[in-house]
Formats: sequence, C-alpha cells, structure tokens
Amino acid sequence: MARVEERAKATFKDTVTMESTLHGNRRKIELVTANDTLTKEESGKLFVFNDADGAVLTLPDSGAGDITGVYYDFYINVTATSNAHKVICSDTTNEDLYGLARNSDTDSSDAAVNFAALTGDNFDFISCNGTTTGIQGSSWRVTNIAADVWKVEGDFLSTGATATPFGST
Repeated sequence: MARVEERAKATFKDTVTMESTLHGNRRKIELVTANDTLTKEESGKLFVFNDADGAVLTLPDSGAGDITGVYYDFYINVTATSNAHKVICSDTTNEDLYGLARNSDTDSSDAAVNFAALTGDNFDFISCNGTTTGIQGSSWRVTNIAADVWKVEGDFLSTGATATPFGST
C-alpha cells in the first residue's frame, strides 16, 4: 500500500496575529576577559567586558557579503584601568563603522555629546579607554548591513572631557 503524505496549506488575506511564550529561553552572554575573534555563529550574543585589563574583540570579515544581518551587543561591566576595551574590524583597510555614539559625562558636568561615524571617516574600531571614551555602563550594538559595512549605535558613559570612541588604524 502506498503512503500518502498530506501537506498543510494556508492562504491569508487578512492580518494574522500569533502569540506565544517561550519558557527557558535565555540570551547568550559571554564574559570577556581576553582578546578574541568573533564568529557569525555568535550573532545576537551579548559580550560583557568583565576585566580591568582591557580586551580586544575582532569582528568577522564581512567583505564577502555573506554575513549581512549578523549583530553583536557589547557592555562594559568593569571599567578598563589599563589598555582599553576595544571592538575592531578584521579588515581595517576595507571595512568601516558607521553610526552614532552618544557619550555622557558622568562627573560634575553631565555633558552629553554625540559622535558620528560617517563615510570618509574610515573608522574601523571602537575603543573605550576607561575615562573619556567609555567606562562601566557603556553599551553598543554593531550590525553588519552590507559587505564591509558595520552599523553602530551606542550609549557611552565617560569621565572628564567626553571624546569619540571611534578610531581608525
């Protein structure tokens, strides 16, 4: 006797709303205490800088255009007192960071300054030095939106005269 498979087929002409609850689903978090190179499989993970010695995280090369949509979040839990907490493009010649860094001074002035990364700036890293470019509480997201293009949006806290966390090699 032959086996017959039935496949469900649905056609929707109106808006369909579906609701669900996930139980036990947690976001992946990695505590950063040393230099590392990120992979596309780690997309969506929150990387928490958790060491005062600073660390460098290298983004995967996006030049082939095959990782569009990959994103990473970063948070500083422990302010760097030596070196810096840094996120850098793997291909510093071709890859660039574009976007906005909102930096707020946390000492007496409470000044808020925005820093833009635009075409022609050639920014390929974000560096939080533990004072003027980023301290504990700073957070940002980096998303690959095209080959060699990373979008950045973040909120940085600082002490002293606020400065841009964007830089180029």
